[in-house]
Amino acid sequence: MEAMKKYFYIIRNKIFPYVAYLVISGLSSTLKIKILNREIVAGLKRENKKIIYVFWHGRQFLMVYAHRNQELAVMTSLSKDGDLQTGILSKFGYHCVRGSSSRGGMQALREMVRVMRGGRDCGFAVDGPRGPIYKVKPGALFLAQLTGAVLVPVACAAGKARIFEKAWDKYVLPYPFSKAVIIYGVPIPVSRVDDLEAKALEAEKALNEFTEKAEKLLEENL
Repeated sequence: MEAMKKYFYIIRNKIFPYVAYLVISGLSSTLKIKILNREIVAGLKRENKKIIYVFWHGRQFLMVYAHRNQELAVMTSLSKDGDLQTGILSKFGYHCVRGSSSRGGMQALREMVRVMRGGRDCGFAVDGPRGPIYKVKPGALFLAQLTGAVLVPVACAAGKARIFEKAWDKYVLPYPFSKAVIIYGVPIPVSRVDDLEAKALEAEKALNEFTEKAEKLLEENL
């Protein structure tokens, strides 16, 4: 029994993440991705600003590939699914901090503050890990307040994709060789005295508007 558990652990946490990494990399390499507003990120980096990239949970596929090997910090849950996600993201060069809004959240937030102060930027699926869909939770806003980082909305869309309608996040998985668009939005500063509810609504509006713009560009064939 112990031997079976050991083999299952190896398959689940070692072999599967590697296979998933190869599949995701292979699929992503076939996509024709157009990235808009790169100069926003370049300008922030020239000014040595800390960045928190915020995006919708169901749109993260393109985000993961576009920001590979940049040593971004990301939060993954303490669940078994989180174990798999950590294994996959680590192979793409992400620094994974374990925790979520429902479990281990405060400890994970403190660790995110520590790694950002150490020089890393981070990525945040702001409606994760369980929704509600397209509603910004306060985690990224707290992190911005504590680190002085700015939020950079990242909208992603794919021309041809499988949309998992039964998933809470309506996950978007692009088909091979399809066109895709990534748009960086105007940075959103969050000071210690800002109304976080108002800032959450500002981030929601930006993400929804730029996602709509990305989808419209694809409809117009770029």
